[in-house]
Amino acid sequence: MTLMLIACDRFFGIVYAMKAHIIERKALPSLLIVWFVSAAIGVPMFLKRQEFRRQWKGYLEKWCDDNWQTTDYDGNVVLDRKSRAAYYTCVTILLYFIPLVVMSCAYGGVIKTLWASKAPGERLSQDVKVQTRVKQKVVIMLILIMVVFGVCWLPLEITILYSEFKDPAQQLGPWYEDFQFAAKTLAYFNCALNPLIYAGFNDNFRKGFRLMFGCYKKQRYTTLSKTEDSFHSSATVSTGMTRM
Repeated sequence: MTLMLIACDRFFGIVYAMKAHIIERKALPSLLIVWFVSAAIGVPMFLKRQEFRRQWKGYLEKWCDDNWQTTDYDGNVVLDRKSRAAYYTCVTILLYFIPLVVMSCAYGGVIKTLWASKAPGERLSQDVKVQTRVKQKVVIMLILIMVVFGVCWLPLEITILYSEFKDPAQQLGPWYEDFQFAAKTLAYFNCALNPLIYAGFNDNFRKGFRLMFGCYKKQRYTTLSKTEDSFHSSATVSTGMTRM
């Protein structure tokens, strides 16, 4: 959801650049809302999570899993499959499909605005070429962020929906656990890839990273760096939000 918020921030900061100062004041409340919604989505999982034990010969197996049990009309304890499937379906929609659609629309608007904009006044051909290269870097970065998010999280969403909507009488095959482990690893890897993408395409992000660790030194920048900074500043690409 934070990536979706960043996409919206960049959309309003670039497409509606004149109102960027208004958007910046709403950054903190927006982050608080995202954190609250994320915590609220995780409450059912927290309440339903339980430790299970199975005694083997000379070995006690322990694991954690969801315990979606309920009581039927006869007082028997049964598995509440409908509630569990509904919950995980909502989680998938709220945390994957909606953010992916919003990011696609927001970054699509940003890309359209960047390519449609023209430099004010007369520009030297070399300066125009530099700005074109900067625009290309921004476009590639936005597309990469969106594609990496979609690709990294898709396998995990598939495993979740498959386990919830398969035939209850059908047992999960031996391949499922290995595939689920790989899918979770790929999903978590998305958080490690995002900073690399930002650092690779955004000079301001690299400067902020150096400043954060106190290793930034004053140095001369080339014409490309100056023009890139000027372009990012005029486009009001906000770097105040970071990936959680």
